[in-house]
Amino acid sequence: MNNLTEIIHRKCFLYLCLMMLFLGLWIEKNSLAQSSINESESILIQGGWLIDSVNEGRRRNSGIIIQDGKIAAIDINKGKSSIAVSRIINLSDSETILPGMIDMHAHYNFDLVDVGRVEEVINNGIIFLANGVTSTWSAGEYYPERVIKQRDLIESGEKVGPRLFNSGPYFGAFRCEYAIKTAEDDCLAWPNDISEQEIRNEVNKWAQQGVISIKIKQASPGEAKVIIEQAHKNGMTTTAHLANYHGEYDVHLRDAILMGLDRVEHRITLGIGGERSADMDQMIKLMINNQVYYDPNIQMYGGITLRKELGAEMIWADESEYFTPYAQELLKKRGDPPPESTPEAFKQRLVELNSFYKQGGEDLILVGTDEPVYTTLLPGFAYHRELYAMSYVGIPNMSIIRAATINGARALGVDDELGSIEIGKIADIIVAEGDPLIDIKSIRNLKFVIKDGVYYDPTMLLNSAKGKIGPVDSEDHLDWELKIRPLR
Repeated sequence: MNNLTEIIHRKCFLYLCLMMLFLGLWIEKNSLAQSSINESESILIQGGWLIDSVNEGRRRNSGIIIQDGKIAAIDINKGKSSIAVSRIINLSDSETILPGMIDMHAHYNFDLVDVGRVEEVINNGIIFLANGVTSTWSAGEYYPERVIKQRDLIESGEKVGPRLFNSGPYFGAFRCEYAIKTAEDDCLAWPNDISEQEIRNEVNKWAQQGVISIKIKQASPGEAKVIIEQAHKNGMTTTAHLANYHGEYDVHLRDAILMGLDRVEHRITLGIGGERSADMDQMIKLMINNQVYYDPNIQMYGGITLRKELGAEMIWADESEYFTPYAQELLKKRGDPPPESTPEAFKQRLVELNSFYKQGGEDLILVGTDEPVYTTLLPGFAYHRELYAMSYVGIPNMSIIRAATINGARALGVDDELGSIEIGKIADIIVAEGDPLIDIKSIRNLKFVIKDGVYYDPTMLLNSAKGKIGPVDSEDHLDWELKIRPLR
């Protein structure tokens, strides 16, 4: 009898613990979402200024009504609205409304280098959102199932984070732990003798799981052609990290464009020969004529150079406080990462972006960060570094804002719902202190973020993520070591 009583008590205790855990998660989630808009209410944002990413410049905001998570009315003082307003947000004359931003080269992991990759999808997502990034495309995933699960939790409202567009795994040999694929290698994750049908099946598999765009890295020309073709059959777009290596598993940019590649990452002259190829202008013309988007990742590949040169303009917040104490110690032992580019190569990146813009590529420029990868710096914050780096290159601020919003939505094929402030679109809105057309850094000064019609306080979001990025101890660290599963 005593044993039975003890068992009952244990079960009751476990049940109580689970209830407390679920209650805690519910309270945390709902405390981060400060004001949600349900079917029975609407919100009016009035005052301040508006940059809608459709019209040129910045104009007075007469009034924006959000209802059922969508933009129901704009400039309401210019016409009559029959929508009953249940909540009003008044902005000051110094505040500017913009569309929620899109990171077209996001990552949901934290590279500690010494042991695999640590994935912190929950807290990275919170930091993205706190910095006004309301949508992300994850540019290659080491744990695609986990990232898809995170997407589903965010969409269901169980977790807080940006809208997460998935890529699935890397398509090519790069998914095999950074291994460079050569004819002699036997990369089980992406076999050297992979068949055309296996490639098509792999693309179909991820399309069925809601992946809308895939990334090619370290695939042969023949493999890349099949990947692009099958992706398009599934209504997916494609991007590629091209010619980062040497040998038969490079794809020339010219060939990739003619295959139908939708976006190019990092550099235009990769694989063409030399830091300043004579073919650069030809490649730019080919990209523009074929409407190929360009994701330059300036701050990632020249970040160390820019940080030394610009100091607090690039690093204005203490990002280390978001790491666990254990992760902070690991990073101290590892030291600073080496530069991703030589000074000469970095200068060439600036030349390429500036030339791409001047030759008519304004509507094809994207904002992507490629963070966090081998760095002590975090996503979200990295996004603002990228905006500033693009301004530093000489891209006009209005063009940068469009690159951060409507261009990204068009590149993903979701511009009917996202990327601009227009009637009928999803209510992804940020409000910043200052005029971003004068100083792009003013977007760092966020007053609030609205995603899917839900209001978030950026400070509360950031506070909720402090001390949580990375493993908590050595056992946890080992648990996250990268383990590649064979394709076959």
